[in-house]
Amino acid sequence: MTLSDLRSFGIELETAGVACMWLAVILRAPTAARSREQRPLWLAVMGAAVAVTFHLEWVNELVHQAVTPTHLTALARNLFGVLASAAVLDFVLMAARGRHTYSLYGFAGSVIATLTWLDTTADSHLHHTIPPAGPPSPTTAYWAVLVTVNLGTNVVCAAACWWYSRASHNPSLRAGLRLFGLGAFFAGAYWLLSALYIGIRLPWIPSTTPLLLGCYALARASAICVPLATATALTLRRMRLLRKLQPLWRDLINAVPEIHLAQTHQHRRLGYLRSPGPLDLHLYRTVIEIRDAILSLRSYIPPTVLNDVLTHLAHTTSPPADTDPHVTACWLRIARHTKAKGTPPLHTNPAPPLLGGTDLPSEITFLCHVAKADTSPHIRKLATHLSHQHTPT
Repeated sequence: MTLSDLRSFGIELETAGVACMWLAVILRAPTAARSREQRPLWLAVMGAAVAVTFHLEWVNELVHQAVTPTHLTALARNLFGVLASAAVLDFVLMAARGRHTYSLYGFAGSVIATLTWLDTTADSHLHHTIPPAGPPSPTTAYWAVLVTVNLGTNVVCAAACWWYSRASHNPSLRAGLRLFGLGAFFAGAYWLLSALYIGIRLPWIPSTTPLLLGCYALARASAICVPLATATALTLRRMRLLRKLQPLWRDLINAVPEIHLAQTHQHRRLGYLRSPGPLDLHLYRTVIEIRDAILSLRSYIPPTVLNDVLTHLAHTTSPPADTDPHVTACWLRIARHTKAKGTPPLHTNPAPPLLGGTDLPSEITFLCHVAKADTSPHIRKLATHLSHQHTPT
């Protein structure tokens, strides 16, 4: 691959990264509008998106066609970058220490004022660039301040992200910090090469910088979308659990309709997607209704029937962990059949049934195993056999 090919690939990656940054900014806008804690980070990433966008040559050409070409476009790009670096570093330190570092914004303000003064007092210029030969534009001092500040903030940001991510027990926060740190690493590498290029005009450096900016943009876009990805994964998991529990829930509600907490649309396929309320509430309510139905149907199973179920399933080749779900699924089928025939419940207090755990996650896992066992041909055949065997003649 030639340097020209590397630069072309880097520009394409940079363009894709910028598009991803703006998409992430748009997707996270509703959350930023509602949450004061998320708003500074969202503004920081949007500022970084503006800065990287103005690194694209075709964007600068469009701006120069729309308005009179001016050096203020390049100045605004660099000022946005300084402010975004301070805001991201503030977010990282706040995530680790629980409080803002407002002095960073005072420092960023002084840097912005210095860069503006250096730019406006320099000789007439149009671009902010380091040419292959000759002094940087607008001045070497301008670039020295710009590179030093950006390189320093990104090194500190990368180190802080790596350090605090190792100490975090929250997977989402740990992933977000590491992605922010990765973005800071790519940005730091960009500014380090810029500093090197001021002193030594190595021809491969300009071909590498678009690639680094593209990686930086993708890392920043990924970092800001970590909460969205986490929420999406949690939603998909709840939908999967509801889909697993729905057949068992439907059969139990038909058998014991009085324990139904509210009228929902779960009898339809994927009806919980059309029902009002959050998915976690639907999942919790589904578990409660299944649990209440199990408690109600237990009074239709005498000890002799339950002992027969245990005896028949004790000789199966199922793993020991599946024994309790299989037993529960079997006697639930027998109880539904018994109740449907009009048999009255037992007058004695039966032993409480197994519900699979002491907390909600373990109970949901157990009920999912019961729902799976309920579809087993072997369990259905055994339940039918025992139902007929214990039917009074």
